[in-house]
Amino acid sequence: MSSFIKSLKWSPTSLKTDLSASLTVALVSIPEGMAYAMVAGVNPVYGLYTGMVTTLVAALTSSTSLLVVTLTNALALVTADKLKVLSPDMDPVRAMFTLTMLTGLIMFILGVFKLGSVIRFVSREVMSGFIFATALLIVLGQYKDLVGYSSQLDANKLVKAIDITLHIQDWNFQAAILGAASIIFLLVMKRTALKRFADILGILFTTAMVMLLQWGNVELVGDIAAIPSGLSALPKPVLPDFSAIPLLLTGAIAAAVVGLAESSGVGSAFPNPDGKKSNMSRDFTAQGLGNLFGSIFQAMPAGGSLSRTGVNKSGGAQTRWAGIYSAVLLAVIVVLFGAYAMLIPMCGLAALLIVIGFEVMIKEGKELTEAWQISRMNVSIAMITIIVGIFADLTSAIFTGVILSLLAFAAVSGIKFEIKQWIRDARGAWLEKPYLKEPMVNQAIILEIVGNWNFALVYSLDELLPEPEKLKNSVVVLHSRDRVATSLTGIEWAREYARNMKLNGNQVMMSGVNPEMMEKFKNLGIIKSLGEENIFIEQPEFGAAMKKALDAANRWIEANQEA
Repeated sequence: MSSFIKSLKWSPTSLKTDLSASLTVALVSIPEGMAYAMVAGVNPVYGLYTGMVTTLVAALTSSTSLLVVTLTNALALVTADKLKVLSPDMDPVRAMFTLTMLTGLIMFILGVFKLGSVIRFVSREVMSGFIFATALLIVLGQYKDLVGYSSQLDANKLVKAIDITLHIQDWNFQAAILGAASIIFLLVMKRTALKRFADILGILFTTAMVMLLQWGNVELVGDIAAIPSGLSALPKPVLPDFSAIPLLLTGAIAAAVVGLAESSGVGSAFPNPDGKKSNMSRDFTAQGLGNLFGSIFQAMPAGGSLSRTGVNKSGGAQTRWAGIYSAVLLAVIVVLFGAYAMLIPMCGLAALLIVIGFEVMIKEGKELTEAWQISRMNVSIAMITIIVGIFADLTSAIFTGVILSLLAFAAVSGIKFEIKQWIRDARGAWLEKPYLKEPMVNQAIILEIVGNWNFALVYSLDELLPEPEKLKNSVVVLHSRDRVATSLTGIEWAREYARNMKLNGNQVMMSGVNPEMMEKFKNLGIIKSLGEENIFIEQPEFGAAMKKALDAANRWIEANQEA
């Protein structure tokens, strides 16, 4: 508790950088928050409210100080899936606040009972597949707003997109031309020094073009939704619809899994500037609290946003106050200029979402391509997740992915998994013994992971292997005799462990790597992370690779002692 209170302490030294970063986050949150709310099929103002209330509460309570908790594209689509199946007599807006409350409650429970590790049973490949499907559905779903024509078919988004293409003669060509111009503008801006502001500049560009050209046939946000202005633009307390809980519970579980899985890597991707290690369970609690408070103040389901946290970090944020400032600044901007949001063309928001969607698809598609070299089973599960997401719904997709991931885990969970240490006796013979973890100074140690690098079991290595923070100028040699990495999760863990070792003045080396695995390391960038001089290929003679690695480790220690 004392460390938490200390982390809230305000310091004038970080004010300038935190304010600068928060303004960027607030500006980016305007177009993205509105666009994601449109994906969910609700008033764009609810996306803005999420960036105020939920972001503020989570920034105050999270373990990862730069974490930005807000509405994401995946959560917007999960919300849309649940709202569209409600009965006609149910208020969809209040039902949405109920979904936010349930999502927050599930996240909070997982955090309080320190069950953050359950998310690790969803492999990275499955999450990549789910996020790819989400991005594709967003692109397909925004096609109608981009060209100003909606399909009349009662079908999934893929079939509707095909139908829209076949009805090109019915398009609103003013909207289509502006939408295409906005996409080109966004792509150009993202390659300039102003790329952090590309989203807001893209929206301003499209809005200005409508005014200059006086194209009255282009649909605006104000044509479909009213955005309040002044103090009335601030969110007011609204009670959720508790009668909707049975209908929304499965959606809330799916939303919680999606939100937490999306945010689980934020702590490692954006470590705390003060060097303190992030606590995943506490981050879950913070996201839960953010959603619980947000549900009262008209916010949508939210989770840790990797992209918005990246904007916060690249903007120069130093403390959690950057997240707090961003929520306050967003509220101020909406109060002063909220009414102008109604002038934003729908095709401009559609263009923004389509660009974001394609960027996500490219990133996740690349990860799945790389993962195919490691585990075809996990990628196959990811492909099934994508198919279910496109042709059924995202809630079914995430449950399908989770269930298949658990079955994959069960298939290999019986494999023995432990850490062994290799030492040399007085005659130079290699002996294997149980490893007892202890602090090390100016030492080299050879360890072998006995078992399978399954995506869920991998994370227990953090508890079994030497802790980088408790070592000084030491080398851990990971001997990989007969080792086969069966998941991209294992590769990512190895890369992260090596990075943490280097940050703490230590080194990781690998010995006994077979040629097949070496080729995979080259393709996946592991060699770049470790350094080719720190990887030793397996040799016909037993122990030869370990001896080379140990000699290199001792030379490294001596060189750094001299330095």
